[in-house]
Amino acid sequence: MQALFVVVVVFTLVATSSAETSEVFQKTIRPIAEGCKASAKATDEDVETVVHLKKDFTPEGKCLMACVMEAIGAMRDGTMASEEEILKPYRTLFADDPRRLSKADEVVRNCRAEALQKSEKCDMAHVAAFCTIVNTH
Repeated sequence: MQALFVVVVVFTLVATSSAETSEVFQKTIRPIAEGCKASAKATDEDVETVVHLKKDFTPEGKCLMACVMEAIGAMRDGTMASEEEILKPYRTLFADDPRRLSKADEVVRNCRAEALQKSEKCDMAHVAAFCTIVNTH
């Protein structure tokens, strides 16, 4: 489970980090996305969209993102995990960096709230993913 939380951390840092971090994200997410492909009725193109966090998600791509987010613990039972569950790895990772911890708190709270405005889990996952990317720039 701890490894899955690390994926959540990498997910939120990918937009502002180096190409190396982006590569780690892609290598970590790809097998999860591939494992979710059938249940989301997604295509190889949808997998690439999720892995590279492209903007143009198909409905199946949004559901693929939901499956990935459930696999990493950011979503549970078709909705967003609690703020505490999502923030737990950040509190450990950024314990010595109040500025980054504060930013993580802000992004998680805002993006979780924005995502919860959607009633369908696939749309919720899509909003959460892109809100996180936009707000970590």
